[in-house]
Amino acid sequence: MAESSIEVFEITRILIADAPWHFLLEIIVRSAFMFIFALIFMRFLGRRAIHQLTSFDLLLIIALGSAMGDPMIYPDVAILWSVFGIATIMVFYRVQNALANKYSWYEDLTEGSPVKIISNGILDSKELEKHTPTQDDIFLLLRNDGIRNLGEVEAAYLERDGSLSVFKYRPGKEKPGLPTISEDMIDEWKPHKAGTKVEISGYHSCYKTGETIWLEKGDIFPDCEGEIWVLSEEIQNF
Repeated sequence: MAESSIEVFEITRILIADAPWHFLLEIIVRSAFMFIFALIFMRFLGRRAIHQLTSFDLLLIIALGSAMGDPMIYPDVAILWSVFGIATIMVFYRVQNALANKYSWYEDLTEGSPVKIISNGILDSKELEKHTPTQDDIFLLLRNDGIRNLGEVEAAYLERDGSLSVFKYRPGKEKPGLPTISEDMIDEWKPHKAGTKVEISGYHSCYKTGETIWLEKGDIFPDCEGEIWVLSEEIQNF
């Protein structure tokens, strides 16, 4: 077997491979051209694509990353062919947006539709299972919005771009609810299994759905989805 001609840790090979040093000047020109073209491309996409990325937009950006990046550094990748390819994709993108704006069924098909996942402080676990975010993800978004428990939430919608739109109860209308704690924090709230005795009188919430009921000390925790109950959190003005 022939020995490899590669010299390990050869600085010149590591830095520039087989290209001559003056190819760096061409890289500067290529990169500047593609950068300017990228600015034009982002302006073409419009504000919606920049501030509200849907799954289609994200797929588009990932696909175009290689098309824009390769011509910057590879001498055998022609810039003109990349520009033509990117321009074609831009046209398809505008057509897709036009169809989505004209036909709601097409928009739902390609980008999904908003989903109501919290209603009157109750988490729709069945609906949540159909989508990518987990309960922990939803609770993280709620905590980032300053929400301590589901009793503060009248309704919440999972949007097309994965963000969460939350409608809170008016001040004074909040009710006891499931704390927005992640699963690895649940031990701090001393969870109880369904079928065991209640140790402290008060409101308790099902950890899976947020269903909240009053239980007296000595009562038995009823069955619930997930079979785990935690002590509810109450708002002071409740």
